[in-house]
Parts: sequence; C-alpha cells; structure tokens
Amino acid sequence: MPEIIQKSFQPLNKDVRYLNRDFNSFKQGLIDFAKNYYPRSYQDFSDASPGTMFIEQASYVGDVLSYYIDYQFKESLLPFAEERKNVLTLAKYLGYKPYATKSAVTEIELFQLVPSKIDSDGSYIPDDKYALSLRQYMQLENISGQSYLISDPVDFSVDTKFSPREVSVYSRDSLGVPQFFLIRKTAKAFAGRLVTKTVSVGNAVPFYKVEFDETDVLEIIDVRDSDNNKWYEVDYLAQDVIFTEVDNIETNDGSFYIYKTEVPKIMKSLKTSKKFTRNITANNITYLEFGANTDNSSDEIVYPNSNVIGIGLSNIENIDISLDSSNFLKTNTYGVSPSNTVLTITYIVGGGLLSNCNVNEIIRIQSYELLNDSTSLNPVEQNLFNTMVQSLRVNNYIAATGGKNSEGIEEIRQNAISTFVSQNRTVTKDDYVLRSLSMPSRFGSIAKAYVKSDVDLTFNLQKNVSGFVDYSNNATGITNDVENYFRKINYDISNPFSINLYVLSYDSEKHLTQINDVLTHNLKQYLSKYRLLTDGINVIDGYIINIGVKYNIVIYNNYNKRDVLNYCNQKVKEFFDIDKWGFSQPINLSQLELEIARVDGVQSLAELSVYNLTSEDGNYSPHQYDINAATKNKIIYPSLDPCVFEVKYPDVDIIGNVN
Repeated sequence: MPEIIQKSFQPLNKDVRYLNRDFNSFKQGLIDFAKNYYPRSYQDFSDASPGTMFIEQASYVGDVLSYYIDYQFKESLLPFAEERKNVLTLAKYLGYKPYATKSAVTEIELFQLVPSKIDSDGSYIPDDKYALSLRQYMQLENISGQSYLISDPVDFSVDTKFSPREVSVYSRDSLGVPQFFLIRKTAKAFAGRLVTKTVSVGNAVPFYKVEFDETDVLEIIDVRDSDNNKWYEVDYLAQDVIFTEVDNIETNDGSFYIYKTEVPKIMKSLKTSKKFTRNITANNITYLEFGANTDNSSDEIVYPNSNVIGIGLSNIENIDISLDSSNFLKTNTYGVSPSNTVLTITYIVGGGLLSNCNVNEIIRIQSYELLNDSTSLNPVEQNLFNTMVQSLRVNNYIAATGGKNSEGIEEIRQNAISTFVSQNRTVTKDDYVLRSLSMPSRFGSIAKAYVKSDVDLTFNLQKNVSGFVDYSNNATGITNDVENYFRKINYDISNPFSINLYVLSYDSEKHLTQINDVLTHNLKQYLSKYRLLTDGINVIDGYIINIGVKYNIVIYNNYNKRDVLNYCNQKVKEFFDIDKWGFSQPINLSQLELEIARVDGVQSLAELSVYNLTSEDGNYSPHQYDINAATKNKIIYPSLDPCVFEVKYPDVDIIGNVN
C-alpha cells in the first residue's frame, strides 16, 4: 500500500498590502501576514519574542526605504523640493539661472579742475585740452572698503543732454579773472571690482569646467585664450548662433557709419564654436562649462538661408531631425573645449548686502585709466595736466541700494516658475514695449515704444486734422497710396499676425526723433531672439506733435513778479518733461492749471492755452495737429495714430505773462 504524504495547503497567491508607509503599519502588516499564511509555524507575537524582533527589523528597513523614496520623489518636484542643490537643478532645467549675488547701484558725481582760456569773443571758458577722458570701469571705494565700478566712460569735455556737465568758477586772480573752473559730471556706478584669472589648460576635456574661488561673481567680462581668440557666453551649449556686437566704424559697415555718434555698436549674428555657459553650485561657487570638443569650425557671421539650413546633418538618416529656430545650422555640436592654452578670464566680483551704503561715502579713487593723448603737450603743459589729474574727486550723491546676497530657496523656486511660464518670449503688447526699451543703449536708444496689432491699424490715410495727423500735408512724403506707403516702411500686409511697433528715439539734445537705419537694424535683430514664429514685426516711426504753452497769471502784490513767473515756468517744464510722456498720452489741462496755481504767490490763472508748432515755425516736427478740435472737457486727446506730445524747446516754447 503506497505511503500517503499529508501536505498542508498553501495558497498560490498571497495577499500583500502595498499601502503600508510607516514603521507601525509595516509591523502590523507583517504580523497579519504571518498569522494569515503561517498560523501553525509561529504564534508568539509578544514584544519579547524573537519573531517580533525580526518583524520589527524588517519594518525598520521598510520605513527607511519608504522615507527616502518619498523624499526623493518630493525633491524631484520644484514646488516641494527643499534641498538647495535640487532646487538649483530644477530651476536650471526650467531655464532659470540663479544669481550668486546682486550689486548695489548708485550715481557718482565726478569733479575736476580745468584751467581757463580766452574764447574768441573775449570770455573765459574751460580749456578742454586739460579735460580728462576716463575709460570704462573706473574703480572706486567707500569708507568701509567696499569697491565700486563706474559702468561707462566719462569724458569731461563732453556737454550734451545725455552727458551734461556743470561748470563753475573755482578760483580767480586778484583782478577777478577766472583762473580755474570746476567741472562736474555724473555717472552710474555699481558695487564690484575687476578680477583677472589665468587658467592653464592641457589636453582637451569634454565639458571642461573652470571654477572661481569667489562666491560673489557678478559678471564675466571677457574670456580669451593664448591666441587672443574670444570665447562667448551663451545660454546653453547647443546654441550655435549668438548675437554679438561690432564697433560702428566705416570698415565694418559703410552705410551705418554715418550714425556712429548715435549708435556706437552694430548687432550681428555670429556662428561660433568657442562658447561657454555660466552656472553656480549650491555653495554659490560660479563655474564656466565649455563645449564637448566635437567641432573645429571657424567663427563667422552667418544669416539663415536655404544654403546653410541644416548643413550640419551628416547623413540621410538624420533628415527628419527637428530644427531649433535659435540653432538653425543644427551641427549637433556643443562647441569646442579649450586645449593646450592659457585662458585669461576677466570678471567682476562684489555686491551683496554690504555693498549698500549711504550718500557721501564713496569718496576714494582706487584706479582708473586715461584715454587722453598728452604726447603733444610741452613740459609746462604736461605738468599742468598732471596737476589737473590730481584734482579728480568723486562722491556718491545718491545712496547705493539694491545690493543683495544670493537667492534663497523660495526665491529661486518662484523665479524659476515665472521664467518657465514666460520663457523670455514676447507675447503681449507690453512684452514688446518692455523688450524694445530694454535693448542695451550701446545698440541705440529707443526712447518711446508703442504696439498696435495689425487688425487695429486703419488704412484710411486721408484724415482731417481734427484729432488726427494729416498725412496729406506733412513733410514726410507719405502718399495717399496705401500699398506704396506700406512698401516704403517694409510693412508686411500679407501676415495677419503682424505687429506694428511704433518707436521714437532721442537725438543728442534729448529731443524726440525718428530712428535711423542702423538702430532699426539692431532693434529687429534684438527682437528676433524673443518674438514668436508667427509674429511679423513692422518697425514704424511714431509721430511727434510739437507744442507750445502760453499762460497768464495774477500774483499777489507782495511777491516778486519775476521769481513767481520763473517758478511757474519750472512747474510747466516739469509737467512736460519728456521722460514722463509716452505714445497716445492725453494732456490734462486741469492738472496743468492746478500745478501752476499751486506755486506760492499765484493768485489766479487767467489764461492757459496749448498750440501746435510745425516745421513752418522752425526746427520742429512737420506734423500738423488741430489742438482745439482735439480738446474736450479740458483734455487734449492724441490722434488715433500713435503720437507723442513734446515741448521741444521749453525755454522758448513756454511763454508766461503776469497781468
């Protein structure tokens, strides 16, 4: 008779709970599992039993693993991440670059003595032969030892509305003849100091990194190798084409050269493999990361066309590869890595909370470089010039503010989310206006900007002057032929998504003027980096309506008429300060009347009128405007076509009288 072997029944599929998350739930789950599937094997679940010890050890391991899995998942989500290094990584993934520190900014007044000379009319004026010309990045220091840099060159011989100078008599001889004049100039400054670092590089290493010793690096000024090749900072290494600048000189562009005084730099597109990105670590250490050493192509100015699109695609299998609008060459390279050379890196460090200071504290000059050519001076003149150099003084008449230490975790998180949403793209009307006004001044100054969508533009050019610009009689030569007119301004009437960007600039006297060709070129290049693919940008000259103001006041008997009138004129000048006026901004006459009436000594305002000035009256805009027809309820409304009201010559165009 065969032996009968009795086997206990074991279910093939055991019920395992996957919802346990902490120590107690793991322990209870293991106890329930043992009781359910091994009731005869083990029954002692007291706290002192060996089985409970093993169950608790397994629960401990499960609890730890569960914690770190949850923690890692939480740290992979930007809204919940807590570790700085993880927040930095996620912010970089979203396109945001946190800063290591922020610099305090202020305005500096600079003083210099200049000897006098006799002008052709017999008057005494400063001898500009001794006026100093200082290179950019003049180094200053406050009383606490914090360093500051003047961001732009300073030329004491220049006197324009963009760079005015104040001249006063400093000393006279026994006969009262001026001997020396004191010249005052102002300039913007920011906290920081220039540092130069040299790095010896051996064999090429893919994605070679250079770390800085400082934790407060503000900006990279220049990176050059031993062969004087310039390396360019880019947003990401896959970016092949970048915007760069060249001096507006005749050899670079003969047609733009005539505007060199207004626009000193020309914006160009440059294809380069010598590039790097700048990043920071969780410890605020700034480092540069270079390319992968897969491309040795030379730098060249390129423009996208059918002959260059996709030239980097090496074989037919890659013909379906996606092309990035900012990397239209698609060379599949991240640039070259430096090798067997010495990198010379010039950068700025500083900033932080300690860089903020009160007025009259930045009074020390650390270093500067003169641009004056004094080789033609004789020994006596050279000694006098050296004396004038020693007379140079500085002071901050505005408190230095804005200095800040590195961003906190929450600041990085919120800024990264904001960057991801905007992606630095221009979408709304305000985006285009702000982006145009933020173009660096070295590429030209956009003073006023206004955007109207294509559907808002009216094609009726035969408008009367009752609240509209009269195109038919102005001096700009605009015809009544709509199609020819828009061809003249390169207007894209075929694109239903065209954006009409009206712009105006300043001339050397800070009067509104139409932009020139090189400024138009730079603006289009600059906006092309940010605009949407479907948006067409029509850069159009805005309209300038020059006006004058006449008013009569009655003053109290015990006030000086001339003083009160001067105060009133100053109030009107401040009201029409061109910095306060933009496109399509109406004139509130009631507000202007109130400003005049507030002047101490004014009893009443008897009359106030605003009138139009055109090219027939002098050096004014040619556009005619019917002020009376455009006035309603003491508000002068602008035309439907974007225009700006301007009091061009306040000393002449503002006429006040005392009854």
